[in-house]
Amino acid sequence: MPLREFGEKDFNESDANRDPFRSYATVFVEQAKSKVILQRKVLVDTYALDELKLVGIVTRAEPRALLADPNGKGWVARVGDFVGKAEVVHSGGPTGNDVAINWRVDRIREGDVVFVREDPSHPEIPPTTHVVALRTPEEEAGRSKTH
Repeated sequence: MPLREFGEKDFNESDANRDPFRSYATVFVEQAKSKVILQRKVLVDTYALDELKLVGIVTRAEPRALLADPNGKGWVARVGDFVGKAEVVHSGGPTGNDVAINWRVDRIREGDVVFVREDPSHPEIPPTTHVVALRTPEEEAGRSKTH
């Protein structure tokens, strides 16, 4: 076998030549610690949308929906309001940014509220839709027994 000559570039770490013994744990810890700064007002930003209960709807003049959090506190939502805890999505590859995605009130109808969630890093993907129905106390009691 011929002798191989090694140069300085053979010992520099790059995408093509990385140190197999290097620990990447600190990179993941730093990403987990970094906070995503929300750049918009969000109602009930401490609870996920599934944790909220739709307790009332007003469809006159300016439609509004009354949501209750698990502690029983009421929140009035209007069309266009962002609601619920943000889901953080990483976009742009390894050097990209974390993006907070929230549910937005799209429509308030007589018996339900339609929420949409759009991923700004992938505008080619259609928005996700979630419909929350208004239930009577009897329907809610029957639902909690089955779940």
